[in-house]
Amino acid sequence: MSERNVAIADEELHAFIDGEVGAARAAQIAQAVESDSTLSRKLLAYRADKLRLERAYAPMPGDPMPQGWLDRIDEHARQQRTPLRFRRIPEQLLAAAAVILVVIFSWAIANNIPGAASDEQIIREALAARDQSARPEEVIAAASLPTTQRRDAMLSTALAMKARVPDLAKLGYRFDGARLYPGFAGAKAVELDYRNAGNQAFTVYLRRPSSPPRVDILERGNVRICIWQDDVIGAVMAGRMTAGEMARLAALAYSGLYL
Repeated sequence: MSERNVAIADEELHAFIDGEVGAARAAQIAQAVESDSTLSRKLLAYRADKLRLERAYAPMPGDPMPQGWLDRIDEHARQQRTPLRFRRIPEQLLAAAAVILVVIFSWAIANNIPGAASDEQIIREALAARDQSARPEEVIAAASLPTTQRRDAMLSTALAMKARVPDLAKLGYRFDGARLYPGFAGAKAVELDYRNAGNQAFTVYLRRPSSPPRVDILERGNVRICIWQDDVIGAVMAGRMTAGEMARLAALAYSGLYL
């Protein structure tokens, strides 16, 4: 079944995301999303809109990172040749800006705006990290990062910006470790590894972007890929799953970075 066989208006897709569609119709829409990559991209963008809006208007986290970690992260970033000025912007303002970025991405997807050829570089890097054909500078086991704060500090230091390791537990994936690779502009590239109960891998490869903003879902062999890139971070998420499953995981992972 595809979107051509099941007419799905944007309003109904939003209702599906909000759980406001009857069970029979929801099953039809879910089947269409699983088999239609264009519809999956729409769902990805709309879910991200919802997640970002929730984040923008939610209370600020009540368990901040220790000031010592924040001071170390800020000092590390100041020492880089190209420090990121946006670090001084309040987190709520960043969340609101992210909503605007996702709306722009949604428009680009709806209008079939092609990605830049240089996107292939970050995809190649991500796949090489995933299949371990690229040698990491450092391998970090999940056991050595037992708390959320330590994971976030590791990622923030490596990327030379404030970021958080996404929590994907609500979709059945646990954090399983990280690998650090050479990056550029004074920052590392980081692969975050996740596993579900069936030991299936889901990877999130992060580094500074080197091409224009883009959101897309691709397939390479038997691996589904989502590239989600803005002017701050480039993210390539990969796993063996349907387009619909990737849309849900990618939206949660990107939103969980809390940029």
